Amino acid sequence: LTFFNKPPDKLKVEEAAVLIGMLKASTYYNPKRNPKNSLRRRNTVIDQMAKYDYLTVKEAHELKKKPIVLNYHKLTHHDGLAPYFRQIVELEVKEALKDVKKADGTSYNIYKDGLKIYTTIDVKMQKYAEQAVEQHIKDIQQLFISQRRYKDGTVWEEYKQYLDAAIKASPRYKGLKDEGKSHDEIMKNMRTPVNMTVFAWNKDYEVDTTMTPIDSIKYMKMMLQAGFMAMDPFTGEVKAWVGGINHTYFQYDHVNKNTRRQVGSTIKPLLYCLAVDNGYSPCGIVSTAPQSFPTIANYDAGGSEKGPMTMKQALAGSINNAALYLIKQVGINSFADFIEKCGVDAHIDKVPSLALGVPDISLYEMLQAYTMFPTGGTNVQPLFITKIEDKDGNVLKAYVPSQKELINKYTAFKMVRMMQGVVDFGTAKRIRYRYKLEGDIAGKTGTTNNQADAWFIGYTPQLLAGSWVGCDDRYLRFGTTNLGQGAAAALPIWAYFMQRVYADPSLCIKRDSKFEEQVDYNECDVNIDASGVNYGGRQGGMDLENSERAPSIPDSEWGN
Repeated sequence: LTFFNKPPDKLKVEEAAVLIGMLKASTYYNPKRNPKNSLRRRNTVIDQMAKYDYLTVKEAHELKKKPIVLNYHKLTHHDGLAPYFRQIVELEVKEALKDVKKADGTSYNIYKDGLKIYTTIDVKMQKYAEQAVEQHIKDIQQLFISQRRYKDGTVWEEYKQYLDAAIKASPRYKGLKDEGKSHDEIMKNMRTPVNMTVFAWNKDYEVDTTMTPIDSIKYMKMMLQAGFMAMDPFTGEVKAWVGGINHTYFQYDHVNKNTRRQVGSTIKPLLYCLAVDNGYSPCGIVSTAPQSFPTIANYDAGGSEKGPMTMKQALAGSINNAALYLIKQVGINSFADFIEKCGVDAHIDKVPSLALGVPDISLYEMLQAYTMFPTGGTNVQPLFITKIEDKDGNVLKAYVPSQKELINKYTAFKMVRMMQGVVDFGTAKRIRYRYKLEGDIAGKTGTTNNQADAWFIGYTPQLLAGSWVGCDDRYLRFGTTNLGQGAAAALPIWAYFMQRVYADPSLCIKRDSKFEEQVDYNECDVNIDASGVNYGGRQGGMDLENSERAPSIPDSEWGN
């Protein structure tokens, strides 16, 4: 890419020979710095190709006549595959080696000391993940900015204080202020159109344009962001890490453990899991009526019109009042403690709305929490570096994922079956009818207040992945759930990724792989009932036997 601005498989023979020639001495034979040396070395490589019958003598003669024509493109740390992942690896290596000394007592320089860093990333999966993010966000961005409040600018009137703060925090404003300009002088400058280059969804990922600095701030803030991570839930190995839409213009990593957003209904499987682990049956009936707590009476978060339903149906439909009912049964404090045990370090407020996903938690943490479902109850910490070696191959640090048994295998499998219901007839059913993904798939959608955050976390028997979509500023959001719900705004990234993964046989991620069913498993075991006569257990007025074949309900009628 640097010298000819094309991938290896697109190189001409004479171009490839230039690069091969550089292997002997990259500076001396650099075609930009030392073109004569490079030409001579290239021709030597071509002669060798003819000598060993890779070229005919005539072909070699013709190729050697050609000049070296460069299309030089200086690569930065923003370029190439997995820039957000490389950034987190850099930070981790620096932290890991800060107290490790070389034989001479000096510290390691991670850029110059020839360290070998072994990561878990899968190049193909990473490429597919980046393609999936681009494919979806590029399309949904147009729908986002076509909303009336963004087209007519009323959103900036409504949130003027946030725009004013962003203007004052901009490098241009600060620079002019440092020059001694008054606020009025600066604002006049900020309202004056200038030539600039901004991010754009085109082949170059940028466009030259003319706009005011204030308009450029609005433009960039209205860009939808995304985070996507895929991992092997059994080993913890991270296979793909996409922290944002473009590292050149947006360095904020939306996968990083310290980057947290409100998780919405993706927290519900953790709540249902705690209930099942305490004896509740997926076939048991839960209330969808408003719930009362010491701090709030008749809390109605939605779903009361649906009447009592099984736990499996309630999770599939993401019924909010059912979640309030369950957190009341298991206890708010117990649920908060369980979330922490799942690997979540984020602050958790112990309030009733915890059942609805009010905490800010990172995508990284949520995927760790979900590992217990496909693994049969084992919580596995994500792992993205396996070892660091010095230039001589001595291991400076080896990494082993932290694993702990969190729930029993029966609870885990019940949750898998319940979360398959989300995909088969619940809020994520478009995985089947729109994206045509078959086989064993389980997961959960998530949507936060006013559609500021959209989530989907899904897994197969072999792979766990999750996506988040939203703007960096939470007041910029979709106006309707039709566009902003997790199933519409985040799930497509997961689906596009899995379509590519399934289509690549070299990855060995198979459509026909099955979740491991327990030999003596019984989803509706009458002995698993710890809740009472009417709710949570197997008793009740609904046809529990046929609850798995619940009618398909339109997306708009479910929760999110």
